[in-house]
Amino acid sequence: MLRSQVSKATGIDIETIRYYEKSELITSPPRLANGYRTYSEKQLNELMFIQHCRSMGIGLDEIKALKELKENNRDCAEANQIIERNLKLIEQKISELVKLQGQLKNLTKRCSSKGTTDSCGIVKSLVKESLNKKLSSRKLR
Repeated sequence: MLRSQVSKATGIDIETIRYYEKSELITSPPRLANGYRTYSEKQLNELMFIQHCRSMGIGLDEIKALKELKENNRDCAEANQIIERNLKLIEQKISELVKLQGQLKNLTKRCSSKGTTDSCGIVKSLVKESLNKKLSSRKLR
């Protein structure tokens, strides 16, 4: 398969495939006589693995490490450590998003939906909070 065909088959952008090649996340595909790269089932499988890992929020460095673990038939505990670290990051992001959700809900309670932005509780709160953050950052300097 040519790169454009692989891109269509996987839904991965051509430039992303090039990046994965340069980063050695996939095995370098051989070239045809005309200079075009030809991708085998091996590279396609590697790309699908990367795509699946990315869909779970796993970073490229971790994907590379997981790929090396697989290729070298190493201890499964190392893979577990990588996933545990990612799980903690996801849990932290969820906590931050729940906090953000609460802040946004509080903001919506400040809006009567009547009048102009001069009297809007949301706009006033956002302006006040941004000024407080600005003052706080000056104090830290």
